[in-house]
Amino acid sequence: MKIYLKPLWYAVFFLCTQYLVAQKEEIWKETTVLEFKEPYETITINYDDEEFVFNVTGKTKFLLGKKEKISKDRISIGSTVDVAIVIESRKRVLTKILLNKDEYGDIKKFEGVIESYKGDTAIIDGRRVALTDKTTIKCNGGSDCACSKGRSFLGFDELQLGSFLTVYVERNDNGVYMASKIEVCKNTYGKVDQEFMLSLSKDFDATNLNQFKSIPNNVFKAANGLHNGTIKLGNLEFKLLDDIRVQGYINMIGNNVLPAYAKEESFAEKHGVIFRFYVIENGVPNAFAMPNGMIFINTGLLKLMENEAQIAAVLGHEIAHVTYEHGIKKYKTTRFTNSNIGKKTSKWLKQTVKKKMNVGEGTLAGKALNTALEYTTPDTVMSLFNKKNETQSDRAGMFYMSEAGYDPREAANFWKIMMENTGNQKFMNNIFNSTLSMVNNLETDLEKTDYGALGEDGIDKLVKGLLETIYTSHPLAVKRLGDINHLLSTTYKDTDFTQLDVGKESFDKHMKKLNE
Repeated sequence: MKIYLKPLWYAVFFLCTQYLVAQKEEIWKETTVLEFKEPYETITINYDDEEFVFNVTGKTKFLLGKKEKISKDRISIGSTVDVAIVIESRKRVLTKILLNKDEYGDIKKFEGVIESYKGDTAIIDGRRVALTDKTTIKCNGGSDCACSKGRSFLGFDELQLGSFLTVYVERNDNGVYMASKIEVCKNTYGKVDQEFMLSLSKDFDATNLNQFKSIPNNVFKAANGLHNGTIKLGNLEFKLLDDIRVQGYINMIGNNVLPAYAKEESFAEKHGVIFRFYVIENGVPNAFAMPNGMIFINTGLLKLMENEAQIAAVLGHEIAHVTYEHGIKKYKTTRFTNSNIGKKTSKWLKQTVKKKMNVGEGTLAGKALNTALEYTTPDTVMSLFNKKNETQSDRAGMFYMSEAGYDPREAANFWKIMMENTGNQKFMNNIFNSTLSMVNNLETDLEKTDYGALGEDGIDKLVKGLLETIYTSHPLAVKRLGDINHLLSTTYKDTDFTQLDVGKESFDKHMKKLNE
């Protein structure tokens, strides 16, 4: 009998410890939901740029924050969630999923521009905000606010459109934010803004841009002209599409989408911003804005689109980067610790890419990466790209396009296209190779540095790091689609879409040659 007790005890102990190990929870922070639908038996998430499928059981907890229970249908495509999992029989089982309280409207405060108002309801930050009898509206008295601290306003009709407001939320009634308090800043063009714009002028060279002298009668005549030739941004030179009709068409859409206050001459005078739109002949599906109102869209992005409303969605998004002063805000928050506009942003970008590449700060490869990044894109453009700014620009851009008469549902359709394409490995390989070629072409300019220290793997990771800042991240596309669908179901739930247009006929007419 004693012969078998010890092996039996070991077997029981082994099985118990294996069970305990299997039941130890892993916590994965800030994952993105890629798929979750009825019967809710599995959930697909993105984490560390990889896709994972978890089994969902009757014991899985669905929470808002750490304690409040929510229904499964609150979790949708694009939701940012923390998850807890265990491994059972070599399968991942979801034990808890935590939806951030800020996700989809459960927020206490936000900042944005007042775009329009009707009575006691306004659009601020692309959200519907309503006043109550108890709401207070007062100037916060900042140095650039042009109003005395504590001065009160009776209602939205006393506010200047385009002003920055901070809204304190009392409650959220299905997409309508009931404000308890609003702080006002009229937003003047101060010395710091002028300093920023002067620094910005060093980031691009437009001396090789040529203005079309003769514009046909049926082509939109932009106030600042239509252009071809090349423009240099940082150390990269881009060729503008030499097609006056397409350039005019994009400028027409851009000018239609501009909010009314941004079309006034006083806006340019107060903010040093002149809006103009350019089409770059480049296959990478990208669009970006300079804080001075120069907005660029690549032919690679236009070729993925289906109608004019989708162009309006992208241009509205880029316009919002300017009207919401994302570049200037970045500068204002860093200038006191570093007076050079680019250094702080460059440092952040370098650290981010280095972390992904596992490159040490003082290594030869680290120094080469620093130089390579400085040669790729202007810092004033790179500073615009963070998730909060992108989400805010999507909200405001949807309002701009709908005010211009475009169907905002096409913003969602655009991101469906992007989601499908960024999930296509062949498509992503082509984009990667195009960007890799662009980076490799810089090598002659970097001969004095040990550019080769990055190695092939380092260069590949550098390119992937750069691509994460534009419209080529699959998790980002999924997240953006989820956010926009939520807006459509709340902010735009009462919209009469029959009165809005998609512009299919005009789009096909102008894009025909581009797609040949």
